[in-house]
Amino acid sequence: MSIENDFPEFPYEDPPGWITCRQKPWNGVLVRVDRQSFKAGDKITFDVTVCSDAAGPNPAAKIRGVVSVTADTTSADYTIPWAGVLDAVTEGSITAFYTLTPADGGEPLTSEAAIVDYSRHQLGGT
Repeated sequence: MSIENDFPEFPYEDPPGWITCRQKPWNGVLVRVDRQSFKAGDKITFDVTVCSDAAGPNPAAKIRGVVSVTADTTSADYTIPWAGVLDAVTEGSITAFYTLTPADGGEPLTSEAAIVDYSRHQLGGT
């Protein structure tokens, strides 16, 4: 079942729609789910794909990260790691979605996917 009209965010996009060297991806890239009701014991599984072109059909790296909710909250964060994931591509895109597995045993819910362009090129092409 889908979480209607919801998707994770890349809160440090700059310019909008882009993750670049300005965000220092070698320190990881933050993905956030915000304005949702999470309960203690819920599990949020982030699925991230880094592609070697902006259109996204050439996956270069995939990762699944699990966040366990320890207290009732309205947001959850996951940091996409550099090693083996973000370092796999110099220029392309990042796609992320999440699945919420409720602690009460309810049916898992999956979000819409979010996508941003990704470039490690600095001004001047380096």
